[in-house]
Amino acid sequence: MVVTRRFIPNVRALASAALALGLAGAAMTPAAAVGQQAGPAGHRPVPVVYDSDLDFDDAATLLYLCQADKRGLIDLRAVTVVNNGMGTPGRSLTHARTILDGCGLPDVPVAEGSEEWINEPAPELRELIEQVLSGALGNADVPDLPGEASAADLIAGTVRASRTPVTVLATGPLSNVAAALDRMSPRTISDRLGRVVVMGGAFDVGGNLYGSTSGGFDNTQEINMWIDPAAADHVFATVPRARASIVALDATNHAPIRPAYVERLGAEATTYEARSVHAILTQPGVPELIDQGIMFWWDTLAAVSLVTGEGVDYRVRPVDVVLDGPSAGRTVDVPGGTPQHVSETADGALFEDLFVAGLNGG
Repeated sequence: MVVTRRFIPNVRALASAALALGLAGAAMTPAAAVGQQAGPAGHRPVPVVYDSDLDFDDAATLLYLCQADKRGLIDLRAVTVVNNGMGTPGRSLTHARTILDGCGLPDVPVAEGSEEWINEPAPELRELIEQVLSGALGNADVPDLPGEASAADLIAGTVRASRTPVTVLATGPLSNVAAALDRMSPRTISDRLGRVVVMGGAFDVGGNLYGSTSGGFDNTQEINMWIDPAAADHVFATVPRARASIVALDATNHAPIRPAYVERLGAEATTYEARSVHAILTQPGVPELIDQGIMFWWDTLAAVSLVTGEGVDYRVRPVDVVLDGPSAGRTVDVPGGTPQHVSETADGALFEDLFVAGLNGG
């Protein structure tokens, strides 16, 4: 599907100006659904802020969101990265800029934040991710430049400035999002924050902390939640009831990265975005991980669910996060938790079709 882009006037400049200004306006009705597809003439695409740690699949997710923006399905207002996740501090922001430039969206504001780990992921895995992304994106020699503002300020300012509720997609540790919520008034959170779609957590399945060298965990946790449990707990408790949509391992376990699908992506790629995803998946070191059956479309499944409203089934559950001990970062369903949408399963085959179509703009 190719849809003419529809912008709010000066939206890129507005997002940057929002760092210093909180625009007053009438209360907005929260978005009614996780996914909202392009409609007839006059439809305004869903404003989205994307926050991630720029891992393998975060990069693929940003490439997918670029096409969704160009097709008029979303309005990508800002891209922020955490520096306490699987990406490399400084380089993650450079990779985000490289992707946005390659997609033809260089004016999307970017920012980074949070370099402190509560629990640190394996350094050797971060090194591999850096080698893969620098190789696939061809930006190893590009200097790393800091953003003009912090990630938390950019997220909060973008939400305050929008006249339409903003959806935040978060696919890394929730450090930036938690800090951004602290910069918003309760009125802003209620009226101008639409949904917070999070890839993270594990409810009725085991965790995915393979590759961590820190120890001291029982592997009931998903890694994004484990890196900063307090931030995750703060986000789920602060976002209004049923306004968060959590794409947990319960769903992503149904969307493995299959070697046959990697071949399909390469054979069908017709855009910069699709070719770049294929390049990431075929860099040295990645096919071996795929063959081991430990690679999944974690973040991309959350993005496809957001954009299309398909692929993931949710139900409302009372959510809480374990803050310390061997289960730190574990997401639990407890009577005193905050009711939020939690994924239960996913349609892996449908996701594959939607993802490749989205990357190719069709």
